[in-house]
Amino acid sequence: MILTQCPSCRTLFRLDEEDVRACGGAVRCGQCGAVFQADVYRINEPAIAEGAPKTRSEKRWPWAVLATVFSLTLTLEVLYATRDTVARTALLRPAVQAVCHRLHCRLVHPAAVDRYQLKDAQVQLGAHAGLLHIRAELVNESAFRQSLPLLSVTILDPSRAVLARVNYDGETFLRHPRRDLGPQETAQVRLDLRVPANASGYRLALFPTRTE
Repeated sequence: MILTQCPSCRTLFRLDEEDVRACGGAVRCGQCGAVFQADVYRINEPAIAEGAPKTRSEKRWPWAVLATVFSLTLTLEVLYATRDTVARTALLRPAVQAVCHRLHCRLVHPAAVDRYQLKDAQVQLGAHAGLLHIRAELVNESAFRQSLPLLSVTILDPSRAVLARVNYDGETFLRHPRRDLGPQETAQVRLDLRVPANASGYRLALFPTRTE
């Protein structure tokens, strides 16, 4: 069989090759009556690719892979954002710590500021006016590792009015900077401040570190 097209009305015909050869290739269009050479106006049919048609599952698998990747990415983002909360579960904390170590992310430990104690606190004015030296021992009296609290220093004048109040994080007020303390662990507080010349008193307080 060959496919040919009438040059006058553009009608397509499928003809038997033997019949076309028998009439010398000349045929008459059944639509407009024009006579033309079928072999001259022959049209090559597009090749049809061989192979079994794709099944529905084969068509769907790329979308399934994309959906899985998207779901996994979303899950990891949620876990990353809530790592501190998840890590508070003793059973999950080792796994969260291992993942966080590989991702170089900071894991904030539970904080119970009331279980921190400042012991042997010594606050002295320096030899020159305007200097204040704070020395103490910070003790974690809880049964678990904690993130360090903020150390709040309030400077008072002779009338006990507040001259200044500043909060310092653990990486600033400790002699050897760090981010947390284990159970019953201690660290040396060492802080040297410039204060107003008329400073005559102080207050020290501990507050939880904000994690947002």
